[in-house]
Amino acid sequence: MKTLTLVLGSALAFNVLSFDALVAATPDAPHIYVKGEATLTTMPDYVQLSVGITEVDKDLIAAKNKTDLTIAKAIKLVKEIGVKEGDINAGQISINRDSQYNRTTGNQEFKGFKVSRTLTVKLSDINKYPELLQSLVNNGINEINQTQFLASNYNELHKKAQKLAIKDARDAAKEFSEDYGVDLKGLYSASLSPLNVQSQPYMRAEKVMMADSAPSNYVPDAYHAGEIKVTASSYAVYYID
Repeated sequence: MKTLTLVLGSALAFNVLSFDALVAATPDAPHIYVKGEATLTTMPDYVQLSVGITEVDKDLIAAKNKTDLTIAKAIKLVKEIGVKEGDINAGQISINRDSQYNRTTGNQEFKGFKVSRTLTVKLSDINKYPELLQSLVNNGINEINQTQFLASNYNELHKKAQKLAIKDARDAAKEFSEDYGVDLKGLYSASLSPLNVQSQPYMRAEKVMMADSAPSNYVPDAYHAGEIKVTASSYAVYYID
């Protein structure tokens, strides 16, 4: 079982008058401004890995052949570990002249042609990440450009977090209107981004644990992936009486 942690937070500001500069954000009538938040946490289920190889040689063809050979070995390795053909990208190459300043002569000395290749891989089984990384390094890869532990259901969770944030804002308006002894008279405006209002919000927070079925996704030892947080906010202005 995978555990999802839901964090709800609310902010409220109480206003009875609006200012000309804020007329677009708030009504010229008694109102409350609320903020709802929701955060879902989940574990990653795939790795986006970008590695590379750089070789320097005064013979351009030799430098390119070295990088091509290393990338070819790397592609073979990732296929053997189970990476699909469509999850492999090895199309990038760069060639530059490599020079170094000589303090004695005051001149730039040509060291060779620098040829770089990049390999990007999507690894669905993150438990194989340490093995794959070590194999790539053992076979000539000398650059680890970027590693991202991601969740395939991120967009789905973000939509869910948005709905929860909207509900949290609505509940906050109801809760605090009761605390202040006023009545809600309807929604004036709503947004997923902050409004331009001059008020300090009152924050509250509570945690709710939610269970969701999923495989055990973790990277052992030194390569533990950690949680991914999916957060959404909702802002609303309600008329009150």
